[in-house]
Amino acid sequence: MQGIRTYSTIIICVIAMVIWVAPAAADEVHDSHNEATEHHDSGDHHFRNGLALFLGVTNESGHGSEGTWGLEYAHWLSERWALGGLIDYAGGNQRNAVIAPAVFWKPFGGGFTLLAAPGLEYHNGRGEVEPHLIKASSSAVDEDEKYFVLRLGVAYWFHVGSRYGIGPTVNVDFVNNHEVWIYGVNFEVMF
Repeated sequence: MQGIRTYSTIIICVIAMVIWVAPAAADEVHDSHNEATEHHDSGDHHFRNGLALFLGVTNESGHGSEGTWGLEYAHWLSERWALGGLIDYAGGNQRNAVIAPAVFWKPFGGGFTLLAAPGLEYHNGRGEVEPHLIKASSSAVDEDEKYFVLRLGVAYWFHVGSRYGIGPTVNVDFVNNHEVWIYGVNFEVMF
């Protein structure tokens, strides 16, 4: 029953976020279309797309920390709003892949960026689990599973030249009644 309440809460939060974000993004897209035309005419380089390689660590209680890599894409609709997606993989004992569409928001402009990404976690089972890691409510076999995940994150981007960026990042995944923390750095190329 608790799992159903958690999923319901997450779904309600995602729907509220979409209802709140969509009108503001639409207004900024209209305004930024005029700004983008001005940038283009003035010869200023304004890149709308970013592709980033993520390198970091995933920490889930009971499973320790494992190396994580991923890719993140953002298409900027305006100076403050972007849509995109992400995929990442935590190796070692984690063996999880996350795939999610994403909304990026720069509430203050500049490099400070917030992320919301509802998606799926593909858990590659570890087979038999060590006895000290087994909870009373679980079994001794860790099977392949698929879960709904909500990722919330924060990053701060430092631009290197006109096309590149480095962004320290902290994310938290809400998945299967657990919080999973992901720390690392994104290396971005803009085009």
